[in-house]
Amino acid sequence: MMDDARKVMVLGAGDIGRRVFHELAQTSRGRQVELVGRDQEAVVRAVNLARFCALQRGFSSTVSGSVSDLTDTARTAERIAEFAPDVIFLAVSYQSWWVISTLPQDSFARLYAANFGPWLPMHLVPVMKAMEAVKLSGSQAVVVNAAYPDAVHPALSAAGLSPDLGIGNVANNVPGIQAVVADTLGCAAAELEVRLVAHHYVSHRLSRHGDSDPAAMGLAVLRQGHDITADLDLPALLKRLPHEYRRTGGLAGHAMTATSALSVLEPLVDERDALVHAPGPDGMLGGYPVALEGGKIQLRLPGGMTSEEALAINVSGQLADGISEIRPDGTVRFEPGAMQILTDEIGYSCDEMPLAEAESRAQEIADRFAKYRAHVGTSR
Repeated sequence: MMDDARKVMVLGAGDIGRRVFHELAQTSRGRQVELVGRDQEAVVRAVNLARFCALQRGFSSTVSGSVSDLTDTARTAERIAEFAPDVIFLAVSYQSWWVISTLPQDSFARLYAANFGPWLPMHLVPVMKAMEAVKLSGSQAVVVNAAYPDAVHPALSAAGLSPDLGIGNVANNVPGIQAVVADTLGCAAAELEVRLVAHHYVSHRLSRHGDSDPAAMGLAVLRQGHDITADLDLPALLKRLPHEYRRTGGLAGHAMTATSALSVLEPLVDERDALVHAPGPDGMLGGYPVALEGGKIQLRLPGGMTSEEALAINVSGQLADGISEIRPDGTVRFEPGAMQILTDEIGYSCDEMPLAEAESRAQEIADRFAKYRAHVGTSR
């Protein structure tokens, strides 16, 4: 491997981290890819699998692994400094979104109704710890985060700990929209460019219900550079997403999230320009179309939309997702109705969370959910 090979570190060896690490290694481009996790056995197996699969396909990426727990900020910072990555991918969370789906159906349905917002501490805290390690290491790497960037990034921005960009969420519905429009018009999907402004709540709802209700969204479709949005019956087309354009979801559906991550990571690692969709760019709330150009991250909103209008769209999604407000100092206020569901189910309540309280809140949720899960059992 050449000395100037670009380096990417995947921090977190859970399902998404392993999927993305594996795919980053499957290339003829000069890359060095490192997986960092807290379980040595899992890291060793994932590294060897990626290496062997790459060799099977005739690739020879340099892959490596190391062990560190995010609670050991100094050790994590040391490993980041030693590897000196150009790009860092954070795939860290205390509780992945799909975990509640392993509960009995009635318990799952009740908790699912709270949406994502009340669970924010479970995603914010590990990202915060990872970013503290990045800062301590002195790394200038571009940091990309997978854990609820729509809300995590604006909450951490006040402390100077927001990652540069997120993945997934808003991006996950773009290929479906592109496909349904292409099939309707009888054209190649490559002729179309979708520009979608939407919060996590909307991106989660679109593929399941075919609309954004009660939140707003912004959507434009261009064909060979010309805006054709006014010529399309977009509400009718979106209603087809949960039907003939339905796709595998749940844990198996992480393939979609992994490819969304790769759509962002590969241009950054390979230093090429790209138009992508990503949540939380530069600490912003919600999800946007984003241009990666010359190492810079810039919004590419639908024609005529202002940044203020895009923010308002995302705020409407934030409210529907269970968060009333994220203040400039990082304090988060939660929607009472959404939080009441967690109170009724697991006994957890939090009206307002300053950033300094996030870690204790995450621990409380973890403890209460563990007791709840032990009581109701699982569906598996």
